Amino acid sequence: MFHSDYKHITDRLPDSLVKRAYQSLLNHSKNPIPLEMISGKSGRIELYLRHKLEVYENSLNRKHKNMAQEKILCPRSWPECNVFPEIPAIYVADIGVQTDKISYDHEDENNRRVMNELKITM
Repeated sequence: MFHSDYKHITDRLPDSLVKRAYQSLLNHSKNPIPLEMISGKSGRIELYLRHKLEVYENSLNRKHKNMAQEKILCPRSWPECNVFPEIPAIYVADIGVQTDKISYDHEDENNRRVMNELKITM
């Protein structure tokens, strides 16, 4: 695949990225690189591999930083991490004051009011 001088770079990349880099150089749409040049020693190839390694390491660092930040903000175990904010609860106790049937006699109330009005006007 790549020249043995680039082993220090390719060893730090996952195999899938090394294969993808090889294929993308070989099949580049605007400027494909011949197989001999990819397998040989070239400053252009080395720069390309170093760039791939830098992008890969930056993505790993970003991923690790995000994971560390999540652990600080909210640990995954239940006792330390309350996902739901506390919701105030109202508890109502039955002390037996209310009755089963509450009735209101409108006719009696009307009669009482009328009688009061009559007393006032007399």
